[in-house]
Formats: sequence, structure tokens, C-alpha cells
Amino acid sequence: MLSMMINGAVAALSVVAWLMLVLGAGDPDHLAARGMESLKYFTVLSNLFSGVISFVYLVCHLMASVEASDLILALKLMAASAVLLTFFTVILLLGPKFGWGQMYKGGNLWMHLVLPLLAAIDCMLFVPVGSLPFVATFVALAPCFVYGAWYLWMVVRHGAEQNGKVYDFYGFLRWGKEKTPVVAVAMLTQSWVLGLMVWLGSRAFCHM
Repeated sequence: MLSMMINGAVAALSVVAWLMLVLGAGDPDHLAARGMESLKYFTVLSNLFSGVISFVYLVCHLMASVEASDLILALKLMAASAVLLTFFTVILLLGPKFGWGQMYKGGNLWMHLVLPLLAAIDCMLFVPVGSLPFVATFVALAPCFVYGAWYLWMVVRHGAEQNGKVYDFYGFLRWGKEKTPVVAVAMLTQSWVLGLMVWLGSRAFCHM
């Protein structure tokens, strides 16, 4: 029952938090954009993805004849890993750079802190993602890989900024273009480690 409440909350609050960003005051200097432009951020995309998967998982449980398949469990693992990547990136990188007040303001409080923690707790304590084989932990790479490929394509094509529009809004190029592969590998590695942590947590604490 608690898991169902968590999944319902994640599904609903991810949309509410996004609407708070859409309707709020955009501040690109602090990684906030108003309207549909907010969808360029990994934080927003990963939390909306997590919300959709939580909704699907909830529906599966509400329908007595339907059980969550391995595919749904893998997607739950993927979603939890993606939002945890946001959670730790804010703590380790963005918070110190842009300020904690901005990183945990309005909808960002939910997307950077509350919703990632709820998704992780759900997967570690209630959702049997630990029943998946070890190889399933590598699904955690998918969101970061897809988003990273798009981000890298933008930066290579346009540079950090072009015609007044900032393309390297996360500021990764400040370390130099030659460091880009290192940054990419570091982010992908972190994504997989987080997926592994969720998987191991589920195996340890979730009654399967």
C-alpha cells in the first residue's frame, strides 16, 4: 500500500513540479527556464519519465490480473537511477556552483530532492527490481547516454554559445573540449553505479 502511495505521489507531483517550472520565473543563469524550454534539462526529462513509469507501475498493481513485467521493473530501475543522477549532480556539482537556494527553489525542490528520494526508496524497499539479473543494471546508462548524445551534438555543432543562445548551459566546456570525453565517461559511470546501488538495495531490503 505504501508503495502505491509513493508511485501515485511521484506520478502526480512530477507533473505538478514541472508546471511550477513552466509557469515560474525562468532564470537561465541558474538552470531554470520558463515554458516548454524547461524540457531541455535532464532534471525535468528524467523526473517526467519517472512519473510516467510510476503511473504505469501503479496501473499494473491496481489491475488485479496484471503483474509488473521484467520490462516494467527494468524501467523502474532506469527511472530511479536517472533521477538519482540529478540528485547527486546537484549535491556534488550544481549546488556549490549555482547556490543551494536556487537548486532547491520552487519546482526544483521536488525534482532535485523529494522525487528522486521517493523513487529510490520505492525501488529499494518495495519494488522487486533486485529480482532482475545483474545485466539489467546497465539499463541505468540509457537516459544519460541518450541525453548526453543530444547535448554533445548541440555543443559540437554550435559551441558553448551562438547568436546569444547558450547551448552549453551546464557549463561542461569550461574544463576544455579535450575533457569532454572524460566528463561523459564520468557521468555514464555514475549512472551505472547508481543503478547498481538501487539494484543491490532492492536485493537487500525488498521482500521478493
